[in-house]
Amino acid sequence: MSDRRRRWLLLSLSVLLAVGIAAVIWWVRRPSETVWVVQRGDLSSSLELPGRIVGLRSVAARAAYDTRVRILAVQPGDSVRAGDIVAVLDDSPLVSRREQAEQQLLQAEVALAQAEASGAPAEMLVRAEDQRRRAMEALHQATERLADKYVLAPVDGIVTEVLVTEGAPVGAGAVIARIVSVESLGVSATVDEVDAQYLTVMQAVRVTVDALPGWEGRGTVVSLGRSASQQAGLVGFPLLVRLDETDDAVRPGMTATVHVDTVLRRNVLLVPERAIRTVGERAFVTVLTDGRREEREVRLGLRSGGMVEVASGLAEGDRVLLP
Repeated sequence: MSDRRRRWLLLSLSVLLAVGIAAVIWWVRRPSETVWVVQRGDLSSSLELPGRIVGLRSVAARAAYDTRVRILAVQPGDSVRAGDIVAVLDDSPLVSRREQAEQQLLQAEVALAQAEASGAPAEMLVRAEDQRRRAMEALHQATERLADKYVLAPVDGIVTEVLVTEGAPVGAGAVIARIVSVESLGVSATVDEVDAQYLTVMQAVRVTVDALPGWEGRGTVVSLGRSASQQAGLVGFPLLVRLDETDDAVRPGMTATVHVDTVLRRNVLLVPERAIRTVGERAFVTVLTDGRREEREVRLGLRSGGMVEVASGLAEGDRVLLP
């Protein structure tokens, strides 16, 4: 064999060896195919409904008598504890009543002393003693009522409204301020008419607040309106959620989101969306059967969370190739 033929043979063998090595490397490193075994399950979704924090229980702090407002101690947005001072009223009427009670007690005591000194009949002494006792009770009540000049918060909460100004006249029972109890907060939202079917009263939900990243509270649907309304072209139903747990930083008026975990379909055939290949309006999947690939047309249902319902074309246990 000549040197030229020997070199040509060696070159050919080298090329064949290189091709063989490349083929082995490709085989080892080739992308692995993922197979999805079709099975039945529930197709779930999470609705996100924007809303606002609202107070479910509003309590009024009221004036106890006719007078004027001397000092306002709160303004809308303030946090208060039960017993905190909301306002101070002019106590002139209370002081006047106490002075009158003191005068009446003094007169009753003088009358009793005169009756005793003059040897009045027992009946007159009993009557004078009774007048003195009633005058003492009236003075005691008038003294206790001096504290009524302080309008106190009836509950722990947030002041949402102040309805008077300093110096303004107020009558007995007039509302000085409204306070929303922090122990009874909720979320007011609207649910789209399509999604309303997935909500029921007493359903558990999750709530997040835009201004409090990382905070999540539990809530319960307490009301789902029966009459829809239309806003900005969208038709929806009013929804009210009670917060089962809250935080001191959660305040009425804050923007919030109600998260509803719901089941769209139960016990249906499911495959990942990435298994679907569409041609126009038709959908196909690649099914592996005894090592062979088969393009099979399928009819799809709802989609959610990367999964899709297969209404027909597949059976439970089919092996679908994922790209």
